[in-house]
Amino acid sequence: MLPAMAWVPGVSRRLVTMIAAGVLLVLVPLGYLLLQAPNRQLELQEHAYEKWISRFAAGLGGRPAVVILEPDALALLNNCRGNAQQQARLLMLSYAVKALQTNDDQVYLDAGHADWVPAGQMADRLRAADIAQAFGFALNVSNYDPTGGEIRYATELDRDLGMAKRFVIDTSRNGAGKARGPADPAAVSARRVLPGASRGALGSQLYTDPHALAAEWVRAHPGDPRAQEIQERIANQPTAQWFGPWNANIAAAVSHYTIAASRQRKVPVLVAYDIPRSGCGGTSPGNTGLWCNLPGRQLGPAPRVLDSRGDMALWIKPPGESDGNCGVGAGTRAGEFSPVIATELITGKP
Repeated sequence: MLPAMAWVPGVSRRLVTMIAAGVLLVLVPLGYLLLQAPNRQLELQEHAYEKWISRFAAGLGGRPAVVILEPDALALLNNCRGNAQQQARLLMLSYAVKALQTNDDQVYLDAGHADWVPAGQMADRLRAADIAQAFGFALNVSNYDPTGGEIRYATELDRDLGMAKRFVIDTSRNGAGKARGPADPAAVSARRVLPGASRGALGSQLYTDPHALAAEWVRAHPGDPRAQEIQERIANQPTAQWFGPWNANIAAAVSHYTIAASRQRKVPVLVAYDIPRSGCGGTSPGNTGLWCNLPGRQLGPAPRVLDSRGDMALWIKPPGESDGNCGVGAGTRAGEFSPVIATELITGKP
């Protein structure tokens, strides 16, 4: 009769064949298991994300669209635990660029903002994520940095990339300049930075969603004294629509939105926001008091063309939609429309 456990002579750290209750168990080295578990998890994450992106692309259906790809993903790369996690994130972003960038669609890979990652370092990350195959990069998403500073950062990125890529800047709430500094005149009017800047045809080309949260709030509160101004200053402007894990059927959700835009012969702005954040952190660094529903902020330039190349100011973070239960959005959920936040952005006053 065999003993319950037999050790292989000379192998001190290896579990070997064991027979117990008639069942043969083959156990592999513990170190091998510990190594393979996270690798397998990364593989599953990559596969799930590629599947999500493929469905997102299917939803676009060849209809023209502007896609902002994964805000914060590159800026937070250092938050990823270890090189394997970082490389997995870069591979996922590269896959998304290749899957979404077509002759019809313009994909802008998010590059944080001027006060976050030095231009040379961000350029390396953009290259690793295949920025060469994307239409360009996005800056200042959901942030407050002035337009002029972001234009200068974009110029630095082009220099360090060694290629001229187009860019978009989120101007939805940067009209009062930096959160801890004086207003930049460029944040009030892009024309003061770039003589050739003008609204051009962009305002009439981009899709304004009649079912955006701001528009829905106005319809639900016709007697509210704030409703008319919110309608004129926010609801009538084209803003981005965000898509992420909250969309049960991403292909159907994207398809529904882009079809609605195409019926009006407009170009929608969509945000793809579903890259796995496990092991990499999920939000901007630092104290929430530096970015979360700050008081005294103001609407920046309405969506427009910034220069002769076609670089754009867009409202990627829909004005009035909360960052969460913080700042002037106390008592709100992330993504909820708040007339308090909206009114402060319109007036620039708490």
